[in-house]
Amino acid sequence: MEYDYFVTPQWLFEHQNDSDLVILDVSAPMPTQDIDYLKHYLERHIPHAHFFNLDEIADKTTTLPHMLPSDALFSKTLTQLGISNTTTVIIYDQGNLFSAPRGWWTLTTLGCRHVRILAGGLQAWVDAGFETQQGEVIATPATSPFVVERHTQRYANKQQLLDNLNTKQKQMIDARSADRFYGRAPEPRPGLRSGHIPGSKNVPWNELVVNGQLKSNAELKQIFEHAGVNLSQPIIVTCGSGMTAAILFLALTVLGCQSIALYDGSWAQWGAESALPCEC
Repeated sequence: MEYDYFVTPQWLFEHQNDSDLVILDVSAPMPTQDIDYLKHYLERHIPHAHFFNLDEIADKTTTLPHMLPSDALFSKTLTQLGISNTTTVIIYDQGNLFSAPRGWWTLTTLGCRHVRILAGGLQAWVDAGFETQQGEVIATPATSPFVVERHTQRYANKQQLLDNLNTKQKQMIDARSADRFYGRAPEPRPGLRSGHIPGSKNVPWNELVVNGQLKSNAELKQIFEHAGVNLSQPIIVTCGSGMTAAILFLALTVLGCQSIALYDGSWAQWGAESALPCEC
């Protein structure tokens, strides 16, 4: 099943010139990092790849970071990049599978039907001996506008989580580090409380990843089950800002889980509102 979600550097090398294939670098920094990934992209990227800025192609009506964009902005952006609803889109990041899952989740949630992640990211491409490019890549717009198909069951809002605290119909899994989850370390974003949403389970995202790829299905399953997650029951994933929660979303999807939603506001929203319940 993992081949439904990833491609190898060799596969991408062989298909990079396909007429209906677009490559996107979706690199984004952690909140503690001051990294200009656009600058790094311009210095070195996979041939033909475009830079897709998850913080700019986002909802600008809120101060919350990289929330899902409006239909209009998403349609305009993808159309300009030459992406139609049926285009094969290959996503990668320059790090350790940090932001590529968020790109995958965003595109598939809003109507892209054929999205794959480059296993191992840019480093795996370089390690395989394939060439990189410098500078910007000129996009050829799609001949017809991208039509947004919003799959609302794939994301959750604050009210839905509040309701779930009463109904307990869905498990909640937090992708932040154990120290942040249990309030032993301060939040990297100023003004946020420490702790987690009551009843949440903790599966730190980096435990699922090795060398820019997800661990084996058997290892992933063991990690979730060790944290007390029932993989046959509905799940809501959260994190600091909706970025690393997408890594959990991807891993759970690869494992065949059928009902997964991502809380887009995550702790950036919940931790900022003192009236919302919190535990450590």
